Amino acid sequence: MYFFSKGAPAVVTISPGQSGAAVARELKQKGIIRSERLFKIFLKLTSSASDLKAGTFDLRQNMSEMEVINCIKSGRCTHYEKVTLPEGWRSEEIADELAARGVTDGHEFLRIVRQEKLEGHLFPSTYLFSLNMPARQVVNEMLAQYYNLITPLIKQSPTSLSEDQVITLASIVEREAVIHEERPQIAAVYLNRFSIGKRLEADPTVQYALGFALKENRYWKKGLTYRDLKVDSPYNTYRRAGLPPGPICNPGYESIKAVLNPTPGFEALYFVAESGGRHVFSNTYDEHLRNIKRIRGK
Repeated sequence: MYFFSKGAPAVVTISPGQSGAAVARELKQKGIIRSERLFKIFLKLTSSASDLKAGTFDLRQNMSEMEVINCIKSGRCTHYEKVTLPEGWRSEEIADELAARGVTDGHEFLRIVRQEKLEGHLFPSTYLFSLNMPARQVVNEMLAQYYNLITPLIKQSPTSLSEDQVITLASIVEREAVIHEERPQIAAVYLNRFSIGKRLEADPTVQYALGFALKENRYWKKGLTYRDLKVDSPYNTYRRAGLPPGPICNPGYESIKAVLNPTPGFEALYFVAESGGRHVFSNTYDEHLRNIKRIRGK
C-alpha cells in the first residue's frame, strides 16, 4: 500500500448515476488519487459505482484510493455550507441567500414558507447545510431551532399575548432595534400603544408592505416618504390599528425575549432615532416633537 501525505483541500461533486470511470477521472484530474486504474479496481472489489453517494465532498489531494472510496461511501466527507442567516431577514432574503449558496431551490423554499405562513418562525442562526437539499428539509431544520429555543421561552413567560402576537411584535422590535439594551424599551413602547388601541406607526411595517425597493436594489427601503406611509396594506401600521396580520421578518431570541420581558414601568409611547442608532423616548407627543426638532433640526 502506498502512503502519501495529505495535500491541499479539494472539493468534488458526484452526480447521480455518474460512472466509476468518470469519478476516477475527476479525482485524478484534481490530484486527489494517484491512479484511476487502482481506484476502479478497489471500487469493483469492494462495492460498485452505485454505492458512491451523489453529492459534494470535501477531500484532499494525495489521498489513497481506498480512503477516498470509504470516505465518500460513508458520507463522512460530505461538504457542508456554513450559512449565517441574520436576525431580521424576511423570508425572501433567506430564500435568496440559500439559492445563491446552492443549498436549495429558493422558489420552492418560499412556496412552502408562504403556504404554511412560516414568516417569523425561520429561526436566525448559523447552519451547516449540504448542497442541493430539498427545500422541505431546510425549512424543517430552521423550524426545529425555533421549537427548541423559542417555544419553551414563550411557554415559561407569563403574557396575555398569543404566540403569534409575540412573534409579530418581536419582528417589529427586531427591525427597529440597533442597540441591544434598547430592545425591552422599544418592546414596551409598542406594547403600551397596542394596549390602549393606539396605532403602532412602525416604519418597518411600511417597509415590509412596500416589498423590494427597485431603486435601492434591496428590501427594507430607506428614507420613507409621506407617500410611502399612506400605502394601502394591512401591514401599514400608520393606517391600520392593532398588529399587522403576521410577522414582518424573522426575529432573534433577544427580540422575542424583550417582548416577553419589556422594561418594567416604562410608560413611553414614542421614540425617535439619534445618530448611532440610539433612540430618545418620550411619554407625550409634544415631548416627542421637541425631541425630533432637536435631533433633526426641523
